[in-house]
Amino acid sequence: MIKVLVAGAGGRMGGRLISLITESKSLQLAGAIEKKGHPAIGRDAGEVAGGQRQDIPITDDLTVLAEKADVLIEFTAPEATLAHIEIMAGHKKAMVIGTTGLSAEQVSGLKTKTKEMPCVFAPNMSVGVTLMLKVIAEMARRLGDDYDVEVLEAHHRLKKDAPSGTALRIAQVLAEATGKDLSQVAAYGRQGMIGERKR
Repeated sequence: MIKVLVAGAGGRMGGRLISLITESKSLQLAGAIEKKGHPAIGRDAGEVAGGQRQDIPITDDLTVLAEKADVLIEFTAPEATLAHIEIMAGHKKAMVIGTTGLSAEQVSGLKTKTKEMPCVFAPNMSVGVTLMLKVIAEMARRLGDDYDVEVLEAHHRLKKDAPSGTALRIAQVLAEATGKDLSQVAAYGRQGMIGERKR
């Protein structure tokens, strides 16, 4: 059994991950983490996820749990992800990171730190999106500068970062495929940790 920790356990993605882990025959929920002050702290992770009680209280202290697990799954915020990498790397434990909204500098730091540990880092875990990135790179190379590119995206109002990690990765792939530096050619309508949209 692979012992799994879930960061962001009180959120939508964290709850879904907990549900999937508890249904799995090869995974075991070893712990659940949330940020300090979150209302889910102290509550049962399974119940917060909308399922059966797991007798695993959500905590705000990853250091206590890191040694008890094999991997941390992380879909949170940039600052939390970077703090969690330090802890997991210190224990030589693996991470799966799907956090978006990291700056280029933060991604560079993440890549440096994760050389010390097993890590999967992807702004989108979808097989379809991964295949699309390959296809659009080839299209961009073949079509060249005669074609203008615009990446449009739509999300639920709770999405806090813009562009999303997926949209940013699409733009990076297109820029790289045409020999351009994205930081020099990109124009953004919305950029940064802009927060949730109002109702």
